[in-house]
Amino acid sequence: MRPRDTYEREIPPEKQRQYLFANALYVNALHFRRIDALNLVELHGHLRVISRNRIFRVYWAATQPHRESLPDSSEEAALGRMTEGLVHELHNLADNTDDGDLQEWWVVGQLPGE
Repeated sequence: MRPRDTYEREIPPEKQRQYLFANALYVNALHFRRIDALNLVELHGHLRVISRNRIFRVYWAATQPHRESLPDSSEEAALGRMTEGLVHELHNLADNTDDGDLQEWWVVGQLPGE
């Protein structure tokens, strides 16, 4: 019997590997922020680049229930909301182009502190 999936539905092994990689990219960025290797503006730029990837955006949607359990006042929840905004804007940008090309990805998202 296959163990219950953390995504509350059956995910093929190949897609699970992609999700694990997407998660590793995101967690790495959070750790760099926590150790002050990135300031908020740099983190925002890094997350904007990561969020360009369609697989990352699909992973982000699949893990929404995981983030809902975070306390609203936590730093992780705040960074999740920042990422959510980027993912949402980039998803809309991809949907509004004929070929899904994100040619103007660098202008997406409001910088922290603005």
